[in-house]
Amino acid sequence: MADQNETPASKKRTDPTSQLARGELVHAEVKPLDLSGIPSVITGIVAWAIAFVVLLIFRDDLKKNGTEWWLWVTVAGFGLGWIGLAYCRRRWAAIQAGHRPPTED
Repeated sequence: MADQNETPASKKRTDPTSQLARGELVHAEVKPLDLSGIPSVITGIVAWAIAFVVLLIFRDDLKKNGTEWWLWVTVAGFGLGWIGLAYCRRRWAAIQAGHRPPTED
């Protein structure tokens, strides 16, 4: 027969989410590396342009397989990247001028 003085196994959850909820884990204050977002958007624009050129090289294969629309996806990504760049520049200028906080969005 089992000893009645034994303590039951702990039912305390040890997953990180539970530890965080109990206050056992602490988040470090880490500032974002890039508040403006401009370098990230420029990288995306360049990536879409490179993808367009690569797909342009294989245009005949794309046409054969019925996936020529991929070219238009890269054009759309390139164009939307320029819209995003304009937004990021305007936002960054407002942050620099003190009209809005850097963590808002």
